[in-house]
Amino acid sequence: MRAQRTMMQRRPSVAGPSGRGSFSCRKRRKFGDRARGRRDGMSSVGVTDALRAIDRRALADRFRARQRWSAARADGGGPEDWGERFRASGRLTVNMHPDRVDRNGRTVASGLAADGAYRSQWATGISAGSRSAVSGGERQRFERELFDGAYDDVDPTSGKHPVYGALDLLFDEHGGSPRFGSSYLVLASHVRRRITFCLGDSHQAPRDVGTFDQPWSVLAGLAEQAQQGRLLDRPLDADVLRSVLSGGYRTKRATRDLDGYVEIQIHGGVSLAEDVEAVVLDPSFRGTEVEEHIRVNDGRFGVKLGWHCGSELGIDDVPTDFRGPTMSTLARQVAATDGVVHARAIGIAAARINFKEPTPDGDSADSALQRLKYLWHTVLAHGHDAKPTG
Repeated sequence: MRAQRTMMQRRPSVAGPSGRGSFSCRKRRKFGDRARGRRDGMSSVGVTDALRAIDRRALADRFRARQRWSAARADGGGPEDWGERFRASGRLTVNMHPDRVDRNGRTVASGLAADGAYRSQWATGISAGSRSAVSGGERQRFERELFDGAYDDVDPTSGKHPVYGALDLLFDEHGGSPRFGSSYLVLASHVRRRITFCLGDSHQAPRDVGTFDQPWSVLAGLAEQAQQGRLLDRPLDADVLRSVLSGGYRTKRATRDLDGYVEIQIHGGVSLAEDVEAVVLDPSFRGTEVEEHIRVNDGRFGVKLGWHCGSELGIDDVPTDFRGPTMSTLARQVAATDGVVHARAIGIAAARINFKEPTPDGDSADSALQRLKYLWHTVLAHGHDAKPTG
């Protein structure tokens, strides 16, 4: 059944926390004094060592980060002067496809309603990245390298592996890393205490990593991007970076960028009741079971439902030189009856594919799941806001 979409808002109805209000009065030591053995009631297995590993790397790189910051002509003081502002900047988001079906036969949305928690691909077997969370797989390899083996002895079925999201510095309409999902969770500010992050994607072994205690290298990387006029892969300069770090910047429209983000790794789990403030959905899910499941979370956990502007692409507008020449044919196969491809249309096609367990190298480039992932990238990058109906 197609989602019946009514007139929708141009901005998300739930913007999420700005960060400034929650952290501007806190001293830096609030992060430094965080309880390493237990965080927000979650198990400390793997968490303590992972956070310490990133803290050590970032602290060791602090002197070089200061040099890079100065070389990038990031006016207005050193990275230490901007560190406190950075700790309160942006919002934490976790992009996801709410209608993808996991190894238990549940969609992400129904799993949220049933468990009251968002699970990593180690537990669900699904991902909008590389489905390689198996022993000896690619995900285990880069998590071992990033966190110095902190999760090597953690049971894959325990749900204790990190969850991935983004520090959404620009308050983008589609969340901080929309290539990984049409919809997103907005996390509470207290989750910052158990977050590590990197500039770019962790599977590429980025040099710039940090925590909100030790953000220096990531700050330097952002300053270098801004000096080149390409902050977060967008045409944004140092003036915008200063505005971002001062809490005064909001992007005026969805940027539809696939690659420019600060990846976050959330350690200690993501609980709807404790850690999530809102779920913001793509409007193609209006009137569907996805919406019904998310509304359950409002009543049970106080998680608000919001909507963003959406992404649509007509089948005649699918480019042939982006994500391969087969995208046009695939779009015609999965499009809704009006010839439009959107998140729900792609999800319906994905649900028809029999679940297969992840493999060490992830899904092959020509697999059905990978091709649908590429189609979502195409819709996001080349599409437009959803047209209001009703």
